Amino acid sequence: MSARLERVFHCDPEVFRQNFNHLPHEVKHTLTPHPLFKLPALAELAQRVAARKNPHHPQGDIHVDREPAPTNRKVHLHNWPQKNGISKLVEDIEDGKTWIILKHIEREPGYREVFENCICDILDLTGSGIVENIKWFEAILFITSPNRVTKYHIDRECSWLLQIHGNKDIHFFDRSDKDVLPDEELEQYWMYNNRFSAIYRPQYESRAIVHHMRPGTGVHSPVNTPHWLQNDNNVSVSLSINFQFHESAWENLFKANYYLRRVGLTPTPPGRNRFVDRVKRSTYTAVQSVRRNIKGIPDVRTADSRQDYNRIVRLLASR
Repeated sequence: MSARLERVFHCDPEVFRQNFNHLPHEVKHTLTPHPLFKLPALAELAQRVAARKNPHHPQGDIHVDREPAPTNRKVHLHNWPQKNGISKLVEDIEDGKTWIILKHIEREPGYREVFENCICDILDLTGSGIVENIKWFEAILFITSPNRVTKYHIDRECSWLLQIHGNKDIHFFDRSDKDVLPDEELEQYWMYNNRFSAIYRPQYESRAIVHHMRPGTGVHSPVNTPHWLQNDNNVSVSLSINFQFHESAWENLFKANYYLRRVGLTPTPPGRNRFVDRVKRSTYTAVQSVRRNIKGIPDVRTADSRQDYNRIVRLLASR
């Protein structure tokens, strides 16, 4: 079990309490001078992540998106760093329009300790009771070329994006604004796991709240909060500390509404009636549980994810 280090994640407790998983808000961190987040160290990290024999994701835990891609689509390259080397990584980042994602870096020595300290600082603010609603934890690293744009999208994770190197702007929209994000889009997102189910509507850009991210700052992104990002004329390194709730805590409510809408009903939007939400969520969860048992569908968490989860639980209990 890793030793407890100095606090690296900072946020006013009252601001955090009022906005947690509801509205984006700024946080601060102390990771910018950390040697593990310098580009040479990140190139070595990319090699280790790409070489994993037991990645969390079937296509691998490294994702490279070049713009423009020769095939006009995203590229998953499981052994990308080995094929091209560190010099190619630096060239693509500094001179190209490249977006590199390294997933589940908390599995790597050094980065695990950083992640555990960040997540424990966050859970100090949420309260440890939330852990029972969490499916798994994750740390994702984003390395982005100058001036690169990350398209408008929503995510399933509850996350904190920490800016370590470079400046960029993140444009957030209110997920409760149905002009911006209709319930039908949320239902399709959860049913089909389509990250880009949410449709950007430029006529509502004036409603965006823009956070100007710089090293040492970060921002909370609640589940399903629409956003897009614009990198400045610099290489950007950002760390996302996040967790995913169990399906019964969030996802199944939207799936239940999806099926109600398909049979011609107009379901009550989530959040309007807590009792109705609870009934729909619990009913759908029970049906899915029976279905999974009949079909023998296993828990999607990998052994590594379960070990990470249990380690966080033990770490919290020791505090």
